[in-house]
Amino acid sequence: MHTQAIAKLVAPNESEEVVLKIEGLSVRYPGMKEGTYTVHGVDLELVRGTIHGLMGESGCGKSTTALASIAFRRSQEIIDGKALFAGKDLFTYTHRELLSLWGGKVAFVAQSAFQALNPSLTIGSQIEQVLRTHTHLDRSEINTRILSLLSDMGVPLPEQAVKRYPFQFSGGQLQRVALALALACRPQVLILDEPTTGLDVTTQEVISALLKKIAQDDGISILYISHDLALLKSIASYISVMYAGQIVESGVVHKVLETPKHPYTRLLVGITPKLSDSRLIPGIPGAPPPHSILDSCAFAPRCEHARPACEAGVIPLVAKDSCNVRCIRVNEIPLAPPDGSSLARPITSSNQPLLIVDQLELRYPGAKFLSIDKLSFKLMRGERVAIVGESGSGKSSVLRVIAGISAASDGYLSFDNQRLGLVTTRTKQLCSSIQLIFQNADSSLNPKHTVRKLLRRSLILFRPEIREPSYDSCISNMLRLIGLPERVLDVSPSALSGGQRQRVAIGRCFLAKPKLVLCDEITSALDVSVQASVMTLLAELTAANGASVIFVSHDLPVVRAIADRVIVMRKGQVVEIGTSEEIFCRPKHPYTQSLISAVPEF
Repeated sequence: MHTQAIAKLVAPNESEEVVLKIEGLSVRYPGMKEGTYTVHGVDLELVRGTIHGLMGESGCGKSTTALASIAFRRSQEIIDGKALFAGKDLFTYTHRELLSLWGGKVAFVAQSAFQALNPSLTIGSQIEQVLRTHTHLDRSEINTRILSLLSDMGVPLPEQAVKRYPFQFSGGQLQRVALALALACRPQVLILDEPTTGLDVTTQEVISALLKKIAQDDGISILYISHDLALLKSIASYISVMYAGQIVESGVVHKVLETPKHPYTRLLVGITPKLSDSRLIPGIPGAPPPHSILDSCAFAPRCEHARPACEAGVIPLVAKDSCNVRCIRVNEIPLAPPDGSSLARPITSSNQPLLIVDQLELRYPGAKFLSIDKLSFKLMRGERVAIVGESGSGKSSVLRVIAGISAASDGYLSFDNQRLGLVTTRTKQLCSSIQLIFQNADSSLNPKHTVRKLLRRSLILFRPEIREPSYDSCISNMLRLIGLPERVLDVSPSALSGGQRQRVAIGRCFLAKPKLVLCDEITSALDVSVQASVMTLLAELTAANGASVIFVSHDLPVVRAIADRVIVMRKGQVVEIGTSEEIFCRPKHPYTQSLISAVPEF
């Protein structure tokens, strides 16, 4: 057992009012061994009128902590500790009291807005239900409040939007609707789980500024879970870093992120993509343990600074330069950022275009405006082109037309000298040559199939030259390439982390031997370490077989690292096309300039 004295831990100033105080929060799921925890010993204080950031890799316990802190149980978790709200422990509330609290004084915004919203009700009806339950507003006041909320969140045409259903919005628009729903009753505590993941940088900037203003003006305490360190630095007052269900570093945000002291925090800061640097830092090797490690340093197996003493006993939180740090070597380790490297590049053997898009148009049934308006570009063999722009600019629609999911209204589209139509008109060979990796692996991977069956299906559909006895060998080779162990083959996607599911989706894609890979926001829900690993994997696989890539993303620093050329779209039209260097260093169009200036620089 370590005998190092624990200094008085850093806490908010006495003059600041703590609205929600979490003390010794521990969470166990049913079936876990006695003494094993998903989250253990977490202390958090949410100060009135401030934003408290919570960061860490996927699987570190951030969302579990957030939901447990408001006494919400998803799977009959066993929760210990205290959650003091207005002087009363939420864990002593009756179910009726909690139902009265949630949505009124305490609100929560989930990462997946589509899953959180009722698909059978219009968004106007859903916000109205919350206001009728928790306020005494009359019908006229409710209608005014709904329109005001949607307008503040940047939802286009609020008067029409209230009559629409969730499936009629883009992912970014749905996230804005979810924020409006959460803020409807002006809660005292707001829990945000990756609320801007699906938003473009300009909308993210607007929403973030609005949240910061609401927190200050209305005195709302916000717990903001995010993988975006630059965003947290720009809006949060305090920040806590989680690893393996424990807080490993916390304090004032600029102290933690500008001079990180825990080796884990330093690596997270170091691998965060930067708009000013076209290199991508490789992710942190290894993965977090599946539960809290209480008798040693949980990060030691992945830490280059680990010593035998780090695994010889409990590691306490200690105060260091206005921060709380869980590391016994905090006074010894120098600050040194990891080295960056450029992504693997394919060897392009020809300057001939693989894909030709000429005057492409798309109008969805009943829509007044074109989703794609006279789009033209050429994609060379082995080239990586990124499409960027605000939500609703037509980026994903371009991928859907190229993939054959949506039929173009007009224009010309050819691939490898073959005219492209709907996927139902394409040969198997053509279908295997063009593969789409969806944004959300949760919904794109069949939850009833094992990973083995998902990967075998790609071989069955697209690789007739491979016989069934060779399937397992091909799948094992792909598992090695995507960095997954053999044991994942016989589990369903739900048993995997978000990063592992995305790797399975990438592996399924490349088993088809594609010539063109379409990537629709494939890293938006991933933490910075997994994101770096996935991007490195994608670059290596495309470089190995010379595949071209069209990469749709809101994450401009990631685009800077992967793209040879960038297409900037707005309202279905191209406003600028150029090399990555030209777009990010010498943007010409005012819209491109506004996009780049909206990126929070880290």
